[in-house]
Amino acid sequence: MSDISRKVQIEELDQAFVEMARYFISHWLVEEDEVISPKQFILLRVLYDKERSTVSDLATLLRQSNSATTIALNRLVKAGYVNRIRDEQDRRVVWVTVSEKAIPLIERLLGKRRDLMTGLLRNLSDQEIEQFTMFLRKMKEGLQE
Repeated sequence: MSDISRKVQIEELDQAFVEMARYFISHWLVEEDEVISPKQFILLRVLYDKERSTVSDLATLLRQSNSATTIALNRLVKAGYVNRIRDEQDRRVVWVTVSEKAIPLIERLLGKRRDLMTGLLRNLSDQEIEQFTMFLRKMKEGLQE
């Protein structure tokens, strides 16, 4: 494959990713009564999976600054979706957890995301979905290099 052909294919793939991301976001988080941003959802999802974390650990995991993470957390605390809890052994450590209020929202959004994925993949066969998943995993491996 020539460099020009590869460049054209990459541009087409990029455009497809952009269009799918726009569709996904516009149909996923916007329709909720309680609107949260995609970044806030990612933060909530990480906390949901980890159960608790420190701000610096979250920032490292999300590849953003402590201050940006703190700002997002402040909004989520204000909305009642996140709790801050001081460590009983070391009062300098503050743990961040998902609140009980956030759990139904997170689970609803995860279900909605699965439904959207099902719709996006409806034109693919089981074999094509397996191949697509394999390709995405392979692409993800390239991120870790």
